[in-house]
This record gives sequence, structure tokens and C-alpha cells, in this order.
Amino acid sequence: MEDSFGVVVEPLVGDLRVKGHVEAAVKHAVEVLGGVNAAVTAYGNISREPLTLREAEWEDWIEAAALYLASTSSLFKALASYNPVKSTVILLSSFTVAEPMDPLIVSDSVRAGLSRLVKSAARLYPEKIRPILLLLGSFRTPGALKTVGRIAEVRGEELESVWRREVEMLSPLARSGRLEEFEEVIRLLVKSPEYMHGAIVVFDGASGRVAWP
Repeated sequence: MEDSFGVVVEPLVGDLRVKGHVEAAVKHAVEVLGGVNAAVTAYGNISREPLTLREAEWEDWIEAAALYLASTSSLFKALASYNPVKSTVILLSSFTVAEPMDPLIVSDSVRAGLSRLVKSAARLYPEKIRPILLLLGSFRTPGALKTVGRIAEVRGEELESVWRREVEMLSPLARSGRLEEFEEVIRLLVKSPEYMHGAIVVFDGASGRVAWP
């Protein structure tokens, strides 16, 4: 990563689902870097997904609450408490929070609460953080392929067939997002005007059918 992007990487092992790990990561970043100007949070899915509502157990819901909501609250509080500079915080979620997918019902249901956290934090810590929620469409990442691959395996179908029909064809562009497009929108948001404070941005290639107010 250092060679590819020309940046200095400071590795730190942690788990968003474990109490104290996010706070420790923020403290470490402030100590090493002197301050956090921008943070991008990618969560992934809970460990047992894909699974339907019928298959989900108590532990799956608890894991999702820790992964998406408790960790984000900890991030906001830690940045407000320890970071000496104002930080733009971009949270990555999915357009499917408005249209939950059956195999991802646990993650989609719980991370729908991120929009409430963003609005609350934007009003509570305006001098310390500028939170933005980015609702993404589909990108061909290892995590996405793993999830779709599991769904295809259960159905006895080929991964590429399911990916084309149920991922790419959701968008009228008939494709998933490109990684360079994702990188570009992150740069735009980091450098966006301060008044984009507590914003919810949909970047899904019109994959979703919900018209956000």
C-alpha cells in the first residue's frame, strides 16, 4: 500500500465489535500522526451472513449492533475527546438499508441506524467532527464477492450469474461501481465544503428505487 499510494501505513490490529478497540485506535492515531483530519470507516458484514431472518439468531443481532452502532458511537466520542483537530468522518453503508435484502437482513436493518447517529453527532460535536454517511451501490470487492459467492453456493448457481443478475442489473447502467469511482468520491467528500455537515450521500448508480427526501 505504501508503494502503490505513496503513503505511510501505521498498522494496528483491532476489532470494531470489541469494546475499547476503537477508542484505542483513535488514541494511537493521534499519538502517531498528531491528529486525525479524516477517517473512513468500512464495516463489512457480520460473520455469519448471508442469512435470512428465519436463520438469524440473537447473537447475530448483538454482533451487528456492536459492529455498526456501538463502534461508530465510540469513534465519534473518541475523536471529540482526544483528537486536537476537526475531523471529517465518512461512514460507509449501503443503499440497501432502505430496501433490505433478504440474505443481509441483519446488517441492513441495524446499519439503518447510522443515519440517526450521523445527524445526532453532527449536532452534538460541530466543532470536532464533520460526519458524512455514504450509501454505496455495489462494488466488486473481495467482501462483496464472498457474500454473493455464498448465496450462489446455497442456490446451486454460478457466482458470475448471480452477480450479473442480482447485483449489476440493479443499476440502469448495468454494471457495478468502479474502484476508481469510489476513490474519487471519497476525495470529493474529504475536500467538500464544511456545510456538507451531517450529510447523507447516495452513490449507487440508481440501483435503489427509493427516492430520498
